Amino acid sequence: MTFKYSIEQFAWVKDRNTFYADAWNLIALNEQFVGREAFSNSKQHFCIVNYQTEGFRRFTFLKDEVYTYEDDPSLNYTAWVFTSEDGIRCEICVTL
Repeated sequence: MTFKYSIEQFAWVKDRNTFYADAWNLIALNEQFVGREAFSNSKQHFCIVNYQTEGFRRFTFLKDEVYTYEDDPSLNYTAWVFTSEDGIRCEICVTL
């Protein structure tokens, strides 16, 4: 099963060619998952769907990435990095 998320749940940064979101804010749009746990697909593939254009991109897991805050190097967070077939990135923050 492919999990689907609305493009409206993501922030788009054009110059980085990357979508961003926090895992705890993402709710799958599949009928059987609406209203259930956030980002329930874990590291499985998923689709970001644009319902206005009826377009979509399928993303597959690439790697875990740990980022450190410049202001406080003792603080960091983990993001799961996904990529689409045409090279668009998607980073899902999973810890703070």
